[in-house]
Amino acid sequence: MRFSRSNHSNQKAFTLVELSLAIALTIGIASALLGLLQQQVTFTETMRNFSFLRDEAPQVNTLLTNIVNRADNYRIFPDIGSAKNLSGAVRTGGKTIRLRFRNPDGTSDHAIVAFETVSGQKQLNYYFRSYSADAWPTNPTWTISTKPDVVTFDNSTGVLLITLTGSKGEEIAYAGNPD
Repeated sequence: MRFSRSNHSNQKAFTLVELSLAIALTIGIASALLGLLQQQVTFTETMRNFSFLRDEAPQVNTLLTNIVNRADNYRIFPDIGSAKNLSGAVRTGGKTIRLRFRNPDGTSDHAIVAFETVSGQKQLNYYFRSYSADAWPTNPTWTISTKPDVVTFDNSTGVLLITLTGSKGEEIAYAGNPD
């Protein structure tokens, strides 16, 4: 009689413990990747929400700094009509500022920076009137920005504060006075 060995081949396979460990590691890595993806989505959304502060505010700062620092006098008004007529000046909560620029020959040019709605769009506009002009221009000389939802001018502390608020509630304030 002949004894034979069973015909089992010598194939290697994973044990149940090894397979369970591999699945657990895969699930752990996938969870970590999903967490990183969610963090990236949140970060991107936050950056998009603060795009006004990131993109627009530095440019507005440069323009307003140059305009206000060049002026030798300013007054705050509730609207552009009041600023053009020099009536109803306020110290706080104004939407318009009128600036005077003294020229070397003793004459004065004037400018208005006004937050207003033009054709349904909110705009921070700049109007310039030279000493030789008879009237203010009807259209802005140029638009400083169309991004802010609210702009206020304030001088309740003795320092000019210009506060700009973006569409997501982000807010930045500029402080300064003409020289």
